[in-house]
Amino acid sequence: MFGLTLEAVKDVAERAVRTFVQTFLALYAPVVLGAGSLGGLLDLSVADKAAAAGVAAVLSLVMGVVGTKVGTSEDNGSVRS
Repeated sequence: MFGLTLEAVKDVAERAVRTFVQTFLALYAPVVLGAGSLGGLLDLSVADKAAAAGVAAVLSLVMGVVGTKVGTSEDNGSVRS
């Protein structure tokens, strides 16, 4: 996959999944916490929140792949090691 090592694929995938979960929970937290008005954030459906989290995860994935190509290590997605 894009000439990545197995370790790099695992690292980039973990970063993308973690970003998705963090973004989804960050968008869903105001509902759970009972926030009253957050500029329309509470009006987003679960699908909209999942889509926003998906966009963040894809950006994380792209950055991870770029990191393996321009970083100092082929085995992780960090731009700097």
